[in-house]
Amino acid sequence: MRMNNRREGKTNGYRKRSLRFILLGLVTAILLFMGGYFLLNQDQNKQEVIEHILNDQFSAADAELIRLLESSENATIIGGSELVAFQEETELENYFEQKYRSYFTEDMYEKYITTYFFTYRVPAYYSDIQLKVDDISFKKSNDSDNLYHFTVYVSYGDKQKAEVTGRARVNDNNKISYFNILQDNDLSKAISGFNR
Repeated sequence: MRMNNRREGKTNGYRKRSLRFILLGLVTAILLFMGGYFLLNQDQNKQEVIEHILNDQFSAADAELIRLLESSENATIIGGSELVAFQEETELENYFEQKYRSYFTEDMYEKYITTYFFTYRVPAYYSDIQLKVDDISFKKSNDSDNLYHFTVYVSYGDKQKAEVTGRARVNDNNKISYFNILQDNDLSKAISGFNR
């Protein structure tokens, strides 16, 4: 009888240990799965921020933007050797703030508006050329955190196509802190009328 009790005790001990290992393995697997999902979701959110800006960059200028650009109330007057600007914010500045500020860090917002914003949409509008994003692909850099290489496939005019490549970095707050178009295969020249 004592022998049976010992065997049952050992068997129950093995079962308890086996159950602990199974539970430990299951909890570990769940944590790994959730961690991977979290990282994948973070990357996806960062790519969506870049994708939003690229879709906007390579699309037709909206009527509101053109109205604001053509309004004399949004003009900055340059006189002689000094720049005379209106003191209060213009409607155009408010338009930029509402549409783009939340996607960029402070420094990159200023750079984007002054360097990239007017490169494609506005010249395409005045050249009567339609821009359309066909596809965007991303590749995350292995060398640098949160740096993405992108390729935008753009259709414009009558069946012309361009492949635009660049890089963008999105910080942990999902704001673009670096944005650079590396190559546009002369798209900017084509829509500005330099190739006509």
